[in-house]
Amino acid sequence: EAPESFCTDRISESQRIIETVRRRLETDLGVDFDVRLVEPKTLERSEGKAQRVIDRRRL
Repeated sequence: EAPESFCTDRISESQRIIETVRRRLETDLGVDFDVRLVEPKTLERSEGKAQRVIDRRRL
């Protein structure tokens, strides 16, 4: 969920933000993501207990 400061009505600006976030995630995590901007406060909060993940990759 993007903060309100990221919200823009200009399509080119939105596309630039999406591409920047997608590239950064792919570079840092090595996984390709489908990135979409949504309005602030529109994502549901996850319920239940968070699960821990152990990263066993050999980098």
